[in-house]
Amino acid sequence: MRLFTALRTNTAVLALPVTGFFFAYVFFTTKGRVSHFASLPWAAEAAAFAIHAPVPLAAAAAAGLAAVEATRLRALGVWETGPARSAVLIAVQPVSLVVLTMATLMACVTAGALLIAGAAPDMYVLQLFGMVVVLLTAHAVIGFVVGRRLHALYSAPLVSIAVFVGISFPLGTSTWWAHHVTGAIGRLQFGEAYSFPMTIAAVAPTVCLALALVVAIGPRRIRVGAVVLSLAIAAGGLLGAYGITREWTSFAPAAEGLAPVTCEGGAPEVCMPTAGSDGLGEIQTELAGMTAKLRARGIISEIPNRITDVTVSRTRQSDTAGKEWTLDLAAGSPGGVSWDGVAIGVVGMPCGTPDWNTLHYGTLWTARTMGVEDDYLAWLSRESRSFRTGDGKGQLLAEMDRVDALPPDGQKTWYVEQLRLSCQGGRSG
Repeated sequence: MRLFTALRTNTAVLALPVTGFFFAYVFFTTKGRVSHFASLPWAAEAAAFAIHAPVPLAAAAAAGLAAVEATRLRALGVWETGPARSAVLIAVQPVSLVVLTMATLMACVTAGALLIAGAAPDMYVLQLFGMVVVLLTAHAVIGFVVGRRLHALYSAPLVSIAVFVGISFPLGTSTWWAHHVTGAIGRLQFGEAYSFPMTIAAVAPTVCLALALVVAIGPRRIRVGAVVLSLAIAAGGLLGAYGITREWTSFAPAAEGLAPVTCEGGAPEVCMPTAGSDGLGEIQTELAGMTAKLRARGIISEIPNRITDVTVSRTRQSDTAGKEWTLDLAAGSPGGVSWDGVAIGVVGMPCGTPDWNTLHYGTLWTARTMGVEDDYLAWLSRESRSFRTGDGKGQLLAEMDRVDALPPDGQKTWYVEQLRLSCQGGRSG
């Protein structure tokens, strides 16, 4: 069939206004959350977030529309052309047009997310999109093969529902390995991308299922040997993916540390993602002054050699022990560094379940030492209703004034005592 005629008559193209409306609705209901990535843009993170919800819809639509195409070709008598045309060659054009249509919609969603986030597409985004195209192709093949055998009047809705549920339902279960093998696109963090094991686990079961159906019911006559082989292919894909993911948690082991990093200064050297490194010099200067004050007050025992932002660190959690610190510097807010969070990170967790009311004393004193007392008090006002309406603020500030009047050794002793009390049930009065 000529390309223009195929475009004019293909079911996926004719359904484009309807499918496009659904995709536009999903995109515009989530674009507000996509804008969150604009403050610290990472293309793969924004793209994965944007296509997470549309992928099951696109796969279901591809399977159902391909089933309709197969039944339409049967109604036209194309399958009765005999050996003159290979069934594979007959299927290539309608399946390709279905995949192309759905992939175009997914490309629009991806492009919109990158535009809002202010990130340019890179190889990691292309990797994600390549996975989507492979999955759409596999689902379209599944729908086409089923639609060739069963009339689309009932096969198209059934296969669409089966695909959508098959991708989405396991995501709501506590069987963690199942989250990673259905073809659903998982969330990524800054500096992350799909690792090779994640990619194989995501596409292998679906691709093997599509190949198994082609082997089993693709030929004119169904043979026992072909059915046995197809079962082996489908089981092999699923068991292989299970073998990869059986020990994973809900968070798959993504490739990390891919974002460019910029470092500046010394004692301490401060390292941040290049995308969020505006004002790095000023941040380094402030941290150098703060750590010097903390060392003088005895809050820390040594000044760190390097402070790395948590988004590009190896640990992915705040840590202020020793010579290598990790802090949340590129907090993702338009206002820049969340200094109250830095003060909280410096104090850390002195024990597993501290008394927070007591710990506030030590943290506020640390924030006052760093020169960010107002930031911490503003955070505390947002987090604690009783602090806003009760006498907590006055008590805290009065205690801070009292401690400031103590000699340096007395201040150090007081700080250590606050940490101890927070782990032993809190202050008595």
